[in-house]
Amino acid sequence: MHPFPVMFLAAAWVGGALAFAAPVQAPATSQAPQAAWWDRTAPRPGARLPQSRYYVIRSDLGTDETKRWADLLDTMYDEYTRRLVQRVGMRRRSPDHPNVYMFSRQQDYLDTLRTQFGVNATGSGGMFFITPRGSGLAFFTENLPRQRVAHVVQHEGFHQYAHAFFGNELPPWLNEGLAEFFGESVVEGRSVVVGQASPTVVDQVRSSVEQDKTIPFSDILQMDDARWNGAVRSGNARQQYMQAWSMVHFLVYAENGRYEPYFTNMLRLLNDGVKPYDAMRRAFSLDSEPEFRAFETRWKDYARNAKPGAYVAARGRLEFLAEGIRVLWSKGARPATFDELKAALREEKFRWTASAHGYTITLDAKDDANFAVPDDEVNAKPPTIELVAQKPPKSAKEKKLWQEHPLPPMLRTRGLRPNDVGIAWRRDPNDPATFLYDVVVN
Repeated sequence: MHPFPVMFLAAAWVGGALAFAAPVQAPATSQAPQAAWWDRTAPRPGARLPQSRYYVIRSDLGTDETKRWADLLDTMYDEYTRRLVQRVGMRRRSPDHPNVYMFSRQQDYLDTLRTQFGVNATGSGGMFFITPRGSGLAFFTENLPRQRVAHVVQHEGFHQYAHAFFGNELPPWLNEGLAEFFGESVVEGRSVVVGQASPTVVDQVRSSVEQDKTIPFSDILQMDDARWNGAVRSGNARQQYMQAWSMVHFLVYAENGRYEPYFTNMLRLLNDGVKPYDAMRRAFSLDSEPEFRAFETRWKDYARNAKPGAYVAARGRLEFLAEGIRVLWSKGARPATFDELKAALREEKFRWTASAHGYTITLDAKDDANFAVPDDEVNAKPPTIELVAQKPPKSAKEKKLWQEHPLPPMLRTRGLRPNDVGIAWRRDPNDPATFLYDVVVN
């Protein structure tokens, strides 16, 4: 069989597999030996999992949890189709790879991808992979907030969808830029809000522009998988991923959407098999190097003045604060107000590092910005964050558990559009003293 191109992370050659991987930081947990995941989830007569309209699902999550992720996958599939097929008019170039594998435990995810497909998924939270032994989208949920898992599903789901239309020929900057464009989307029911901008990424790209540390267009547009992956392996992928997202955002939204028709034409040319650099030149009528440089200058002006989306920023701030509360709670600290929480995290010298695609982001309690939500085009006034004590349960059994291990206080925004969001706490079913959380709409 002809081998797939060698790629890593953006499109990773992992154990002989073409794989798009989402990094994660989550420790594996040890449990009593049991039957292999592949055997436990084998289809059986009479057993029914929630159905998807587009995907073939294999899962060891509960019925409700499996349905939640199946619904998200279907919603995003419709969004990919609306934007890439109905709007662009692209045609399929290869078959779908519709398999989805949902794991409750990280170790089962790692073991199954290795033994069934020959894929080394170490360091990833999810991936789209193709090997001679099978293909699909795989992810796990253990110890991860649903919002983090959703980002993986939306990002990797794009790679899975796009492969049917571009094969392995989508340039890495565009492949990753579009995947993150969809990964940052906010999904409420079947409604998808695209174009959300992370404060960390917006600030980092602005800083790169101001310090003249961006990757020249003439370089990043012609970067192949080998060069892109070389930076990933050496730990220098941060600028690539952030700039790729910013470039896509610019092509879709800059100057009130001025460039979107040309961007659409570029995607159509790529779908027709035109080489990436040539597709860019033809779609945007960039016939000379001075024109390319002028176009790059317009992107830099856009990046310099970009503002993060308040909605996605609020979710990130709440996740940072929830992680801080977990640390404080484990040490017996019980802040009762938002100001007390802020002071306690600073006294703790709390820092939180989260993995993104190809790089890590570190948030520090000494930075005032991590305790606030910025304004944006939708939120003219900055929303606020408040801490709210939980009410003790009424049942005797739950009350005893509460006395031994009280739930942390809730966090929620006020004045955030289109919806306020908050942190919902839940106990780990295997350890009532361990608290998990999700970002939910209030």
